[in-house]
Amino acid sequence: MDPPLLPDRPRNANKVTAGRVLVVGGSRDMAGAPAMAGLGALRAGAGLVRLAVPRGIQALVAGYRCETTTAGLPETDAGALSNSAHAELLTLAGGWDAVVLGPGLGRDEQTLDLVRTFTPAMDRPALLDADALFAWNGRLEELASRHAPTVLTPHEGEAARLLGVTSEEVRADRQAAARRIADAAGAIVVLKGPHTLVAGDGRLYVNQTGGPALATGGTGDVLAGVIGAFLALDPNLDPAAGLDAFDAACLGVHVHGAAADAVAGERDRGLLATELASGVPHIIAALRSKRQTGAGL
Repeated sequence: MDPPLLPDRPRNANKVTAGRVLVVGGSRDMAGAPAMAGLGALRAGAGLVRLAVPRGIQALVAGYRCETTTAGLPETDAGALSNSAHAELLTLAGGWDAVVLGPGLGRDEQTLDLVRTFTPAMDRPALLDADALFAWNGRLEELASRHAPTVLTPHEGEAARLLGVTSEEVRADRQAAARRIADAAGAIVVLKGPHTLVAGDGRLYVNQTGGPALATGGTGDVLAGVIGAFLALDPNLDPAAGLDAFDAACLGVHVHGAAADAVAGERDRGLLATELASGVPHIIAALRSKRQTGAGL
């Protein structure tokens, strides 16, 4: 199955119509993760990216990338997002086209509580990654109440915790596990690993790009941002310019893996997430060129 195609950007596009992505995450010990997700979104074509992080790391995160803006939110004594940030975060999310929630978030109980109250309350397409998934262990059905699209991006261990089974059971039938999570949460599920799977809406996509070079910190954050950028192209606003959540996830994992393949070359280790992100625009351009020439994708 070929990946879906990203529509051409119209000549009159601007930074607002190109998609606005809000990344919510970060904590005292993991300040780089939301920045990596923001970089992934920018490299995938998002017009505007804002990083909503604990106030204590806002200045540090702002220094990673001058192309992104930041928002500082209330934090716990441990330097993670506080549940008192709920109202401020909900108002903030209303001005963005898609929300990426989770990179570097941590597992402070207040933070997990914030995830559980904020996620169902917001009406924007949302991608939940990393510790934002931890908040839903054993309670996936609560996510099904969301009216906006939801994408979950677990690796096998996170999938096992979500389902209350072992990693070995997930590994024994990855397709069944992905479908179970998707059905329970009413979501699109990206089950990361060898031949990453995308499941949901009764559909299944088996990705053929990427390899062992992706086994390094930060590459999953970049993937979250790439998919977030595609989610921000809302087909309800302009059917000609957008992708539905399943197609956004499929295109995201294909582009992410292909960028890793191209940048890593013969390497099976040592790929940096920043290097991976730099390859994303070239893969998108190559897909467009192949579409125009009618070559296989």
